[in-house]
Amino acid sequence: MKETLRRRWRALGFVALCVVCVGTATGYVLHSKARAGAVSQAATALPAAAPESVAAIEAEPHVLFRNMSVTAQAGFVGLASLSAPDGPRQVTAYPCRRLYMSAGHGLCLAEQEDDPFGTPYRARFFGPDFKTVHELPLAGLPSRARVSPDGSLGAATVFVNGDSYAGGAFSTRTTIFDMNAGTSLGDLETFRVVKDGKRIQSVDFNFWGVTFTRQPGRFYATLGTEGHTYLLEGDVATRTLKVLRDGVECPSLSPDGTRIAFKSKVPGTGGLSGVQWRLSVLDLATLHDHPLAETRNVDDQAEWLDGGTVLYSVESDTYAVPADGTGTPRLFAHRADSPVVLPAG
Repeated sequence: MKETLRRRWRALGFVALCVVCVGTATGYVLHSKARAGAVSQAATALPAAAPESVAAIEAEPHVLFRNMSVTAQAGFVGLASLSAPDGPRQVTAYPCRRLYMSAGHGLCLAEQEDDPFGTPYRARFFGPDFKTVHELPLAGLPSRARVSPDGSLGAATVFVNGDSYAGGAFSTRTTIFDMNAGTSLGDLETFRVVKDGKRIQSVDFNFWGVTFTRQPGRFYATLGTEGHTYLLEGDVATRTLKVLRDGVECPSLSPDGTRIAFKSKVPGTGGLSGVQWRLSVLDLATLHDHPLAETRNVDDQAEWLDGGTVLYSVESDTYAVPADGTGTPRLFAHRADSPVVLPAG
């Protein structure tokens, strides 16, 4: 009886989150196989970039991304110089659905279609040569990936289907990794969550969108529960998460550590969920925010180009917009998503 009531409460608490994410996730699942097959046929005969060409770009400030152009290996990691991000690109033979890299440590969330054990998604740990050094299974469909500035920690968020409280819909699962060892440090659902000085717990907790600080073991993330999307401040050493404010999804910390770019829900007209997202920037000192000049729907975790510019993807193209809310969006790189800005190697 107790377990039955528990499941009913989980279902009620999860309804609001399902409204937001199930449309996106379900559409991704239904169409990803067909889309991957189409781009694969267009790209399989094309050669990958030579190692020396990749190394030449890595020797200068550059951007790493998932190449989405069918004139090269779509779905594979690409690189371009920051001096010409929409110019010539080098495309590797390394496929990823999501990726991130920092301090020479890369995290690739990938698919392995021929997996015999029924767990086709992988977290792959790689270096500047784009060779896998460690690999772990993922519990579901890749959604977000991040690596700490010092390269020691990583995080992956996946969509998971079949949790008892979700009623057949999707939930999220976020795992922290030791990037050096290639091991899991645990799911955020095992961390202690504190709000207004008191511990809170709910069976409908869902975590996603980690971004790491320069202080070892510290990070920000999103908690979805009972219709709220809370910004959390986390600490790996104490395994605690502190609620800072509501209405923040997929945070991305600025290079100076003082601001967070994020997406927030606004009323939408189209799509299964009837919800759209807009980009804003939050001042961590005041917890006040301002919207950015991008008015399109942005369902992405932003990346900072520098202290004054935010990058994000819309329909597999990457755009740039000023972080202070002025100006207008500009195309940064087309047919490229999951961008990562890196210094000279």
